[in-house]
Amino acid sequence: MDGLSRRWHELRIGIRKRLQPVEEPAISQRNLILANISSGTVNNFIGGNFFTGLLLLLQASDGIIGLIAMTGYVGNLLQVLSPLLLERFHSRKRLLILSRMVIYFFNIVVIALVPFLPYENRTKLVLIIAVLLLINLINAMTAPGFSVWHIKCVPEKDRAGYFTLNSILNGIVVFTAILFAGKIVDQFKASGHEMEGLLLFRGIALVLCAVDIFLLFRIKEYPNVLSGEAISLTTLLIRPFREKKYLISVATACLWSFAANIPGPYFTVYMLKDMGVSYFFLNLVNMFNIPILLFIAPLWQRQVNRISWFGTLTFAVSFFLPHYFILAFITKQTLFLYPIAVVYALLMAPGINLVFANMAYINLPEKDQTSFISFYATMNNLAALLGTLAGRQFIEATAGFRFPIFGIVMGNKQYILLLTAVLMIGVVIAIQALHRKALNMAAKSDTVPSDACGKE
Repeated sequence: MDGLSRRWHELRIGIRKRLQPVEEPAISQRNLILANISSGTVNNFIGGNFFTGLLLLLQASDGIIGLIAMTGYVGNLLQVLSPLLLERFHSRKRLLILSRMVIYFFNIVVIALVPFLPYENRTKLVLIIAVLLLINLINAMTAPGFSVWHIKCVPEKDRAGYFTLNSILNGIVVFTAILFAGKIVDQFKASGHEMEGLLLFRGIALVLCAVDIFLLFRIKEYPNVLSGEAISLTTLLIRPFREKKYLISVATACLWSFAANIPGPYFTVYMLKDMGVSYFFLNLVNMFNIPILLFIAPLWQRQVNRISWFGTLTFAVSFFLPHYFILAFITKQTLFLYPIAVVYALLMAPGINLVFANMAYINLPEKDQTSFISFYATMNNLAALLGTLAGRQFIEATAGFRFPIFGIVMGNKQYILLLTAVLMIGVVIAIQALHRKALNMAAKSDTVPSDACGKE
């Protein structure tokens, strides 16, 4: 209790510093954290378990669910073209906020209307795929602008602390909200009105969108530094390959994204459809994230400050991958393993999330940052798409194939997790190799290693 009390005291100090600021950039950081909380709650009310539940109500097959998971990554591949639009404007704040409003409208209102259209379910699912593709195309053209805009509000020396506080507050608010939402939706489901329950929280999400938009208007926009070089598709694709140190950050993100997206949404389908568990149960277990974040997130922050971003990532991923093995052995008789797997993962996940919250900015060149952020996001989405595609092909190729391990008869939604765990071992080895390469590059250039390479 003493340790938890100390973490809570440190959190309150951090909240007071950022949520009751007296000057810039602290004011923008406060509004940015609050905006992240509101948008995070929106995304969980309309996505995650609830969106999977909506798809199952429309009788989506495993193949369709996998295809829908891929849609976001396909659309976001166009992020590499984002600078062709964004670099035409000296001030991009209003354009970015307008794009966020359009995305919210289609993602919340339009998708909520699709189930009531006079078409068969397969047609409705095709319409949802089309809407999601449109949403992600809009997001692709604007998301890098948000990243550059917001990161300028957080000085590099404050980023570990900022990302830690942001993850803690998001965890507390978002997981509390979705636990409450899961309980309400389960009540609707028990009375045969699950769709109405899901749509209720889409309505609440729409109100939170207005809060998010209001807060975005109150975040300061800092000047965007340009190199003066003409921007074309050729330069957008070639320029990042001249920055070899930055390519290490890109390659690291791609390795993780490929492996982490192979399981896709199939385990959630397994739990909701095959196991028949409730939304409340899934969200209740995830509520352990709150006390764990309070205690463990500051420890991961110190780990980053003590060694390096890459070193912390290698350590966190190494200890994260066993939870895939535990999940694979969950059946109706071994449901007790689910809380164990989730709690274990929640201990390691803050370290991974903290590193990847900053990965796009590690060794980021000073000029034309929108171009590099766009390239990073595009490669990351491509890797995630390939991982999701590989997972979908695996699920379809192994449909109906079952085999026993340690007396448990496994289906493909279980042993795809074993495959992921094995691939994660390769990811750890590859990240270590990239870390050594970054250190060698720093040594050859006679520079002091940055936080991307080693301890300063």
